[in-house]
Amino acid sequence: MPAARQPCGVLIKPHCVVVGGANIDLLGAPQKQLKQHTSNPGKVSSSPGGVGRNIAENLIRLGQSCQLMAPLGDDANGTFLRRHCQQLGINTDGMATLAGESTSTYLSIVDETGDMQVAIADMTLIDQFGATQLQAFLPQLTAASMVVLDANLAPDCLAFLVKNLPQQHFFVDTVSVTKATRITPFLSHIHSLKPNLIEAQAISGVHLGENPNSRQLLDLAHWFMHQGVKHLYLSLGSRGLLYSDASQSFIMAPSAPVKATHIVNSNGAGDAMMAAIGSAWLQGSDAQHAAASALACAQIAMASETTISPHLTPELLLRMLKETPCSITPLS
Repeated sequence: MPAARQPCGVLIKPHCVVVGGANIDLLGAPQKQLKQHTSNPGKVSSSPGGVGRNIAENLIRLGQSCQLMAPLGDDANGTFLRRHCQQLGINTDGMATLAGESTSTYLSIVDETGDMQVAIADMTLIDQFGATQLQAFLPQLTAASMVVLDANLAPDCLAFLVKNLPQQHFFVDTVSVTKATRITPFLSHIHSLKPNLIEAQAISGVHLGENPNSRQLLDLAHWFMHQGVKHLYLSLGSRGLLYSDASQSFIMAPSAPVKATHIVNSNGAGDAMMAAIGSAWLQGSDAQHAAASALACAQIAMASETTISPHLTPELLLRMLKETPCSITPLS
């Protein structure tokens, strides 16, 4: 954990505010090959989760000050999540407890390689989170250097934030194919967008299949640029990460493929990537460093049994960047 961090409750103007989901993650992993339609001997574990909360924790572990604005139920899980965030150093003033509601829960099943096979997201609580809870925090949102949004947020909540923060730098995680299209009306307001390939196709309405060629990927990236997105970080899975802005487009990938034996749990990789992108921008890093940091943080996350790697630090990230160099393929 980073040592240089202010105690909870005194973050007046955090570098970053994250607005999104906070929930309990339940993870089921089989001992051997996962078999469908039957009971699999294995291990079930629980940990703090939620896309927004995960990004906030990763940012804290990368040495950034962060405030989280998210809904909680008035139950034991909600109390646990608030205290856990406080212990990490996340400012929780914007975490709202909704009376009579249960805290969101995310249940996922991974296979023997750590790859997620199916998940159920009980996230209806976040649909009740919006202007009513966020109005009082507009000064903090305005003062922040960046605001990270996750697409679990209801469309009305997204519209409220975009309308009331016209000058803000919005970093957006698209979350899932189902939720990704919620941000379509707001693309022109997005500073940095991080979808995966399936989510990007859902947003654009351009269907390229599972393995598009470089020309198709470049056309897809240009579509997002034309909609007003300033920086696109498109996750291509094992192929790496496509970056695009108004002046350049490239694919960055680890020089050596990630070994399957190094993947324990893929669930938190995207959240770690988003945090790395935001942290790199706060430090004034260029696009290549941001993309390399995103890939490195994803690898660190996938090597952890828990959704967030407890070992993530700025020092570990720097070591990963040195030990796992990346190759860059320009797109033109």
